Amino acid sequence: MAGKIPNEVIDEIRSQTNIVDVVGQYVQLKKAGKNLFGVCPFHDEKTPSFSVSEEKQIFHCFSCGRGGNVFKFLMELEQISFPEALTKVADFAGVTLADSYKPTAVHRESSEVTQFKQLYQQANELFKHILTSTVAGQPALDYLHERQMTDALIETFSIGYLPDQSDLLLTFFQNKDIPYQVLRQSGLFIETQTGKLHDRFSGRVMFPIRNAQGEVIAFSGRVLTKQPDQPKYLNSPETVIFNKRKVLFNYDLAKQTIHQSKKVYLFEGFMDVIAAYSADVVNGVASMGTSLTTEQLNLLAQQAQELVVCYDGDQPGIEAMKRAINLLQQHTTLELSVVVLPGGVDPDEYVRQYGGPQFKETLQNGTETPIAFELRYLKQGLNLDNEKDQLDYVQQALEVVARVESPLAIEVYLKQVEADSGITLDTLKRQLQTVRVKHATQVPINQVGQPEAPPYFDDFQAPPLPPEEMAGAFGDPRTIAPKRQPKRLTRIEHAEQEILHMLIHNEDVRLQLENNADFSFVHTPYQLLYELWRSFIAEGQPADIAGFTSYIPDDLQQLVVQIDLLDLPEEANQEALNDCLAVIGKNSIQERLKEAKIALKEATKLGNHSEELRLTNEVIQLVSQMK
Repeated sequence: MAGKIPNEVIDEIRSQTNIVDVVGQYVQLKKAGKNLFGVCPFHDEKTPSFSVSEEKQIFHCFSCGRGGNVFKFLMELEQISFPEALTKVADFAGVTLADSYKPTAVHRESSEVTQFKQLYQQANELFKHILTSTVAGQPALDYLHERQMTDALIETFSIGYLPDQSDLLLTFFQNKDIPYQVLRQSGLFIETQTGKLHDRFSGRVMFPIRNAQGEVIAFSGRVLTKQPDQPKYLNSPETVIFNKRKVLFNYDLAKQTIHQSKKVYLFEGFMDVIAAYSADVVNGVASMGTSLTTEQLNLLAQQAQELVVCYDGDQPGIEAMKRAINLLQQHTTLELSVVVLPGGVDPDEYVRQYGGPQFKETLQNGTETPIAFELRYLKQGLNLDNEKDQLDYVQQALEVVARVESPLAIEVYLKQVEADSGITLDTLKRQLQTVRVKHATQVPINQVGQPEAPPYFDDFQAPPLPPEEMAGAFGDPRTIAPKRQPKRLTRIEHAEQEILHMLIHNEDVRLQLENNADFSFVHTPYQLLYELWRSFIAEGQPADIAGFTSYIPDDLQQLVVQIDLLDLPEEANQEALNDCLAVIGKNSIQERLKEAKIALKEATKLGNHSEELRLTNEVIQLVSQMK
């Protein structure tokens, strides 16, 4: 146990450490005013509410409330004791700490977690031994060598093999007197209706799944001999040590390079990651057989600034890439780019056909933006010399470009559409404005998970005139049907209007929002007003609401005037702004709920009762959070 640490020792270590440098290893920070902001590492969020003050050497999250100094940050994040945090900070700062102040090993894990990790580590050692040192493993080893996987690569990824031989793994653990209930709950076995256990991964090449610390917590097994009634890959079920939403394949090996290069490659499968690693692209990861999750994105955002998606080049891979891009654009601050390998091949095939150096060069020089990728694939199967195909392409292309914020980027993409379609740039610009206004005014309201239009476009009514004035203007008031009352605003709409009011009246708010790359309004009209205000100011116009109303489409003028007249302070309040951002950020719960419902439906269809139960509980929890 560490001895009592004198205050002067603590003060010396703290004084020689900049909290920004330490936090920056875990959180991508961006300067906004005096402080730095990023996505909180302690909870799931879309809008960055985590703040670090370099001047005061403290951190604080406006959403979850956590805060403190550099030691507290590490204690909370890594769940370690104060002496352990002090030791890590001292090592980081290059300060020599006496051995008497250093902590001894602390057993923080529950006995169940420790036992499961030991079980998986022992299983992995057995699988590796069978693959590399037994006759039973030779077919699997030959298969891996045929896939151009070297012995060094097999060792790096700790790949193994479990033969289809009368419950070999079960016998291995029974000989070690491992209790039945531990084996039953480990996820390594399948239980029959009579309570008998069988090896889950028999006849499969075994790829260990490791956590960020490099500990084996699950497996993915690839069937060696293809059988029609078995899936190609079989993953471990979730256990107390494995949550597939929070784990990325190869993150343990890739994280240092990701942090240094600020770039991460997202591949579709484990073999793609391993093939990329063999080509010296070591900062590649893959999700666990599902769509990328918010938790996985938060993990990557702590280390990287850029995420490059490289899925299979065939049509299913392209569709999967489009889905991944859609999710990424909604839920991450990372800069996104795409690589589509030529010939419709996957990364593993490409490396085997063309070699590692060519693959690495293609990754480095073949990137394109998600918008460029979508525009290129919109043309597939179309004859742009045909008038109907041409119009279809232009309309779909404008829908894609309408999502772009940067005026410069819009100009670039519209010129590409002009070159492809032959329609002039001026015509495309006018049509794009029509598309954006249409989005702002015709999106259905109050649909869960969908953007909502504010009530002003269909329900806002001016205060009623006195009867005598109505009679003079419109005839007998008794013949006029009563007007509908304005719809009540939701909390999100109130928050959006308040943010826009602050934006119009305070330059610092605009700068803070622009520095927050992940920020966006939930409802399209407010997002459009935000974009138009930024363009208005960027053109050198004075921050004048009267001039702005002349700058924007007619459909939005009444809305912006209403927002400007809100009874709110002219001076922006940081606490009020953070509260509004937090309200908007909670909209991400709706997206998670939608994902969980889709997964639940799929689990029910497949008859996966354990997954069905887990997802049902998740849906209930998310619904409760929304309430």
